[in-house]
This record gives sequence, structure tokens and C-alpha cells, in this order.
Amino acid sequence: MFISTLIKSSILSLGLIALSASAFADDVEGQIEAIDTATQTITVLDKPYTATEATEYEDTLKGFSDLKVGERIEVDYAISRSGQLFITEIELDD
Repeated sequence: MFISTLIKSSILSLGLIALSASAFADDVEGQIEAIDTATQTITVLDKPYTATEATEYEDTLKGFSDLKVGERIEVDYAISRSGQLFITEIELDD
């Protein structure tokens, strides 16, 4: 019982940490100007947006490697307290 409670408490704590790590969220639409595969970062409207393991890909996009320079996309992102932009969801812009 104690281990089960400890595990549930740990999972809840991790979720709260994840929520508090981002200051707020927003979205952007535009053309991919650059792609950095080493850092999993794309540039849209002169700003870098970083994909994570939690990034959701929509439409025909299955993963980061499906993105192409020049493609029009819509990116939902979270802004960390340090100002870094993390992609939460990405899809092709119609």
C-alpha cells in the first residue's frame, strides 16, 4: 500500500512540475524557414521552436523528420519560464 501511494504521489508531483515549467502557451502559423535536426528545432517567423518527445504530429506528419523547409505549418507551443518555445502540437497549415 505504501509503495502504491508513493508511486501515485511521485506521478502527481511530476505532472505538477511539468505544468509549472511552462509560463503559458500560444500558437503560430507560418512557413518553416530552417530545420536543425540535431536540436529538433524549426524556425518559423525568425523564432526557434523545439520539438520534444511529447510533441504531437497531426495530418500526414508522423514525426520531426517529416518536416520540410518551405512547408506552411501551424504550431501550438508552450513557453518555458526561461523563454524557450516548446512545440506541443504541429500540423500542416491548409
